[in-house]
Amino acid sequence: MTPDLSSLGWDDELDRWAAEVEAAVGGDGQPAIDSFKGRVARVSRGFSLVFTGGDAILAASDSTRTRTELEPATGDYVLVQDSETDGPHILDIAPRATALTRRAPGRVPGPQVLATNIDSVFVMHGLDRPTNLRRLERQLVVAWESGATPVIVLTKSDKIPDPAELQRTVDDVAAIAPGVATVTVSTVTGNGMDDIAARIPESSTVALMGLSGIGKSTLVNLLSGGQVQRTGEVRAADRRGRHTTVTRDLIPIPGRGHIIDTPGIREIGLWQAYDGLALAFPEIAEAAAQCRFADCGHEAEPGCGVQDGLASGAIAERRLEHWRELMAELELQESQLSEFARRAESRDRADANRRRDSERPNRRARRKGRRR
Repeated sequence: MTPDLSSLGWDDELDRWAAEVEAAVGGDGQPAIDSFKGRVARVSRGFSLVFTGGDAILAASDSTRTRTELEPATGDYVLVQDSETDGPHILDIAPRATALTRRAPGRVPGPQVLATNIDSVFVMHGLDRPTNLRRLERQLVVAWESGATPVIVLTKSDKIPDPAELQRTVDDVAAIAPGVATVTVSTVTGNGMDDIAARIPESSTVALMGLSGIGKSTLVNLLSGGQVQRTGEVRAADRRGRHTTVTRDLIPIPGRGHIIDTPGIREIGLWQAYDGLALAFPEIAEAAAQCRFADCGHEAEPGCGVQDGLASGAIAERRLEHWRELMAELELQESQLSEFARRAESRDRADANRRRDSERPNRRARRKGRRR
């Protein structure tokens, strides 16, 4: 049996959405179709495992059998229809309240949705390795852009037994994460586990984000009270873990909410994350709003609020440098999207011209035939 719908976050608004979809598919004057309400727990190779409050259903979710243009993602609320010809298939996907999204790997710009309808994102980093503040900042941009609340979780705190050294590390991390809670945790000693559990209230959903080998799956196993996720050893040479989690899974936490465990992500490209960038670097966003000129480049322009903040110490030079790099990445992405759109429009126009040219001989031939 799967968790009941209410604990999965299904509410009255989703009920109204489901009724509208069923009525629309049934058609005017026809009874609403029979369907199952549920939430996607895993997506793999054109099929989705759906929690329905009863038995879990494996439903086809490829584009040929769904009414929606969206690809299902773990965390989606869906309607599943069981037909004699197609079997169980996802009929429609409810509008997403939040979505954790990165730029998909590859040359062509596009989004990859990692998890949906989440309340929090645990941005995780292992204390068994040097603290990578730039990576944490990038992850925070992605987490803020999702619409959920980020929380930094520093795992393996037992690897830093000196309390003073541990506190210095926490302070360094907190300095690059204004307004974000920072939690230290150890699955070996149990330190911080109560704090983590309290951040997963009933009916809520938390997504985990971080590199392989930092203890995401071990944390899930401990919270869920069972061995639900495979774990692997970390290589001593480079502190890299094996990708033991290969799918994004929605996992119930007894007496609490749900966790979406994700495979370790080495490449975390931004996807149209201007809002997330502003939230991750609030001191720079606030200073930029004070600039005299709307198109200020924050270099040597008169009345630049960012330069004033840099001079006063309100903005750290390292933070500003990284903000510039991330902003340049987003601006390059915009130019790439514009270029790909221009090329696509040009191809469509060329295809239309070729079709028109190929039809002209046929029209001339038909006119000759009518004259005869």
